[in-house]
Amino acid sequence: MNDAGPAKQASVVGAAGFIGSALTARLRAAGLPVRTFTRDVPFCTGPGHLSPGLEHSETVFWLSTSVNPAVAEERPDLVAYDHDQFTALLRGLESMRIAPRVVLLSSGGTVYDPAGEPPYREDSPVSATTAYARAKLELEQALLGSGLPAGKKVVVRAANAYGPGQPAKRGQGVIAYWLSAVLEGEPLVLLGDRATARDYLYIEDLADALVAIHQHESGPPEILNLGSGKSTSLGELAQIVLDVVGDPALSFEDRPARSFDRPSTWLDIERATATLGWRPTTTMAEGVAASWRHLREQGPRPASAPASAPAARTSTAGPG
Repeated sequence: MNDAGPAKQASVVGAAGFIGSALTARLRAAGLPVRTFTRDVPFCTGPGHLSPGLEHSETVFWLSTSVNPAVAEERPDLVAYDHDQFTALLRGLESMRIAPRVVLLSSGGTVYDPAGEPPYREDSPVSATTAYARAKLELEQALLGSGLPAGKKVVVRAANAYGPGQPAKRGQGVIAYWLSAVLEGEPLVLLGDRATARDYLYIEDLADALVAIHQHESGPPEILNLGSGKSTSLGELAQIVLDVVGDPALSFEDRPARSFDRPSTWLDIERATATLGWRPTTTMAEGVAASWRHLREQGPRPASAPASAPAARTSTAGPG
């Protein structure tokens, strides 16, 4: 897949979040140097000044976000803040003599036009049908339209990431939400039609793909889908959760879908397989079981700060 050579540094902006922490751990496990940036260690040291650590990076992963699909509908100010932060990073990198590769985590679950039939390829039409999709597409356009050289811009349209350590947040993370509800003895609520299908990608499989992008010598395509390559209906997922938890008394309460919920959507991942030599290896049953074991051992992860709190502006979350 890649020629042998000296290890090159990666920088992870949003390293304290679910995906960022998994990627950081994977990079370190592979013996790769990594710099991490969080709200406590910002990537920007002042107006127009990037952290010196970015200058020595081969790849900068942008995983930071203040919003999920629910929050994006309610807080356009946080959407605007995210856009301003990302474009500030791009402006700083454009001024470097040798710019790093920028990998933007976008949303494969929301940006594609629902009028088209899944599975969606990278060249399938996109449409900003929700505030969250519009926010992600605007970030994509900022990167692809930037002055960074060819081969230095990569948009990763990721499926719904899940796995051990995912917080049960409002607006995303149905698996974490359901498992946390079981542990806390709360009702299990299924929103929308049970036949609605989604693409769920285990966190370790996603992290492996991101590491492969970092190590790719010639640079992957500008847009790359990362998903499971298959669909799982909400009804199938609910049954997997019930089977893993193993409590015959549990059942789901069906409720209508939310206004921002998408119809069935899943991704074609053949480009990632051909480019990176990567395919996910974790089945839904295995991934849900690992998530349940971790939750029982560790207890539910603390809830994220409310959207009205300043900390939410630099929190990190999955692509949704």
